[in-house]
Amino acid sequence: MERSREFIEGLRRELPVWKAEGIVTEGAARALVARYDLEQTGTTGAPIPDRTGPFAAAAAVAVALALGFALLLSGIGDGVLLPLTALAAAFAATPLIVRGAQLATAAQGVRTLGRIMFYVAAYVLSFVPFAEAARFKTGVVSEGLLAALPPLLLAAAAVATGHRRTDVDAHARGEAMLLVATVVAFAAGLSLDTGNGTALVATMSLAFFAVGRIVRGLAFLARGPFLEGIAVAAVLVASRAFDVFPSRWISLGIALAVLAAATAAVVGFERRRARAPALPASAPTA
Repeated sequence: MERSREFIEGLRRELPVWKAEGIVTEGAARALVARYDLEQTGTTGAPIPDRTGPFAAAAAVAVALALGFALLLSGIGDGVLLPLTALAAAFAATPLIVRGAQLATAAQGVRTLGRIMFYVAAYVLSFVPFAEAARFKTGVVSEGLLAALPPLLLAAAAVATGHRRTDVDAHARGEAMLLVATVVAFAAGLSLDTGNGTALVATMSLAFFAVGRIVRGLAFLARGPFLEGIAVAAVLVASRAFDVFPSRWISLGIALAVLAAATAAVVGFERRRARAPALPASAPTA
């Protein structure tokens, strides 16, 4: 059966994303490559190795570390976590502006790194004492706010660029939009007199991300998103128990119950995944 060029190019672009999300196994990916002749070759006929993913991930880590050291050396004392969340939003929006199969793999790695950065920064801000300490203390000319503007504007531009692209995964687009909106909400919360607003925004954003990843994992039986969402939700709920209840025994009991529930959910997911049929070649994006 003749297949359109758009189908082949779409499958070549999305297959690395499916592998990264755990939707297809390495063996299934090789079978799809052989079935649809997806292997890219050069003029000599040898396969072109895809090294863009590791290089892009390393570059993203270098940028994150450079920004962290710059903030540390510059002595920024207010809003210090806001630039990290803005950079996380820019990383998460990377798949909205790249094109091509090789760059899709790199963009997926950068997007994953952006989520991890956001999880760490938002989790710290979800505690009122830390949110209180990270507030803006120099008004509208806060150094933290000024440092966050460039990556935030880049993330917003990427979201605007990918808003109408039909070849972009809707989940990745929604994730990037949520991050951009959350960074703006963080900036507003850090300008208040207390850290309560920032802590609430951080907690809700982590909860939304956890639910989104769990739903994505259940929809496509993808192990990666499901485990990620379960882990974020379990840590968030368990830590809130220690933060809310004065009794350590009650908090410990709730934490153990959360751990048991998360374990049961993972076992149930794996059983459901084992009974599921093989992923068809026309499966949606991860």
